[in-house]
Amino acid sequence: MIRALALSVLIACGGAPAEVVEVAPVSAAPVPSDSLYQLDVPMVDQHGAAVNLGVHRGHVTIVSMFYASCPMACPLLIEDVRALEAKLSPADRADVRVLLVSLDPARDTPEKMAEVVTRHGVDDARWTLARPAPDDVRPVAAVLGIAYRPEEGGEMDHSSILTVVDPEGRVIGRLDGLGQDPTPLLDAITRARPQG
Repeated sequence: MIRALALSVLIACGGAPAEVVEVAPVSAAPVPSDSLYQLDVPMVDQHGAAVNLGVHRGHVTIVSMFYASCPMACPLLIEDVRALEAKLSPADRADVRVLLVSLDPARDTPEKMAEVVTRHGVDDARWTLARPAPDDVRPVAAVLGIAYRPEEGGEMDHSSILTVVDPEGRVIGRLDGLGQDPTPLLDAITRARPQG
């Protein structure tokens, strides 16, 4: 069809037919079967942009869940990630990305998530805070091994787990609990980063 259209335009314009080069469509490599990115969950980030779990595909990524109005655990979780980043070499830190998925999409608007980014002084270019649809929270929590339960007053009881995935979304490290020694995650990040 493209070839026929190109020929008809050339003929109609009085030009001689030129060789038509057909270009194969560009497509990303298939997602590995053991990748978190197999879970296709549409989300919206702190800028209001459409993203998914693979938003940082191609980079080692630290993934967890949070909610913007969390009074204690989530701010500590964010500080744990910042402390982990501070221990990375400058090259590793520049390449590592962070994805925090909301447990409370009804209240975590892009504006609220942007406030979290500002309040904690994290790198807005490397950190993505994203909210899925309410029905997609449970599948994301399940693949990350995060248990949660809504409480009265709008708070959530939830586990605090940091998961590190390689550039293709395969889990290479996990740390359960706040204030833990980040060495296992640091080692996983260093091993997964392309050396060169």
